[in-house]
Amino acid sequence: MNAPRSASSVLGAAALASWGAVVLTGCPGEPELPHCDPTVVGTICTIAGNGENGYDRNADDTVLDALEAKMSLPQDTLTSPDGSINILDWNNHRLRLLDTEGNLSWLAGRGELGGSLDDPANGDFNHPTNIIFDASGENIIIAAWHNSKIRTVNRATGVVSDTCGDGKRAYFGDGGDAASSSLDLPASLAFDPNGNLVIMDQANQVLRMVDPGGDIHLLAGQCIVDAPAPGGPGPCPDGVDPVQCPDGPNGPSGKFTCGDIDEYCSKPCTPGYSGDDIPAAQMRMAQPFGQSASPAGRILFDPAGNLLFADTANHLIRMIDTDGMVRRVAGTPPQSGVPQSGYAGDGGPALDAKLNFPVDLALADDGTLYFTDVYNHCVRAIDTDGMIRTAVGRCGESGFEGDGGPPEDALLNLPFGVEWADGRLLVSDTGNSVIRSILLP
Repeated sequence: MNAPRSASSVLGAAALASWGAVVLTGCPGEPELPHCDPTVVGTICTIAGNGENGYDRNADDTVLDALEAKMSLPQDTLTSPDGSINILDWNNHRLRLLDTEGNLSWLAGRGELGGSLDDPANGDFNHPTNIIFDASGENIIIAAWHNSKIRTVNRATGVVSDTCGDGKRAYFGDGGDAASSSLDLPASLAFDPNGNLVIMDQANQVLRMVDPGGDIHLLAGQCIVDAPAPGGPGPCPDGVDPVQCPDGPNGPSGKFTCGDIDEYCSKPCTPGYSGDDIPAAQMRMAQPFGQSASPAGRILFDPAGNLLFADTANHLIRMIDTDGMVRRVAGTPPQSGVPQSGYAGDGGPALDAKLNFPVDLALADDGTLYFTDVYNHCVRAIDTDGMIRTAVGRCGESGFEGDGGPPEDALLNLPFGVEWADGRLLVSDTGNSVIRSILLP
């Protein structure tokens, strides 16, 4: 079995600069209070991971004390009805299970970076980023990010199957069979009220939908490859509509360009921003792309059927409402095409705040929207009155401390994942390679 790759070999030099020192060292240090009680209301506690970036020898065949186990940059959690927690151990390419007794075991993925075009049928993962249950609850659906596939794990048998994407890291197939379509870094999943599976197709800068019959469709956004303009790349000139790129062997291309088709159709879709309060079909967003990209752009539906998503590289939270219009929920929009990142606005309207690389979203029962403000190293909350505040961590500071105390006094390091489950907030404290829990009042 291959050893887990280091974060530097996975993310590349460009990403390392933004991930910070913890990725270089792989170890945040010993937890300050590693055995605090996670059932105490209003305190933060580590519930999985010893803080060391790695993987325990023979852990696939062993049940471990979760607080003594190693993980490598966990991305996401999914709580089962029985209270056990499924964990995506991102850089170990595995799905693991934290049971209600505090033990950590292996569920799926062997750390072999599998599911490639050369070996499409195996059950391995390449940096999976997001997990949800299917309608039956019997299967876990996985955004297998670097596989560029959607994969399904049967919880009873552990059998892994491919349900969407051919692994080619391209954009083809809208209107046809989802299994033969092409995705590029599918980052997040959610079921809409009608049972359609919605996918954040991250590097393609669009949201796509798989209907119950197994066909895939464009739901929102535009994949446009910008051509050179005076001063550098830019959108199509006024009055010029982009041209669709040629079809591929497995369906029509979803890319468009105003440049030379032979030159630009092979390039990745260009991140952009076309404003809000417009139809979703006209929307452009900015998600990281390429080999050095970080996972981004997670999605959820609220009870009314509105689709909320992180427009990560635009440093915004946005929403597609049930009328199909795009609205801004939080963050300062780009100015003259330049995204506005930073930390500002707590105590005021979320629309006036500044964010820095938001990724994951969680909606509490009372309507509070939580999100990971990754490069600010904190989790922030938008209350039902539209006001923003910090919920976990000290925004702008990174590290590891605070277990056993108030979540606002703790330090996090690049928290990519957040989940709301039965009054508890679970944080994938990715840079610290641990999962932390807050039982809220």
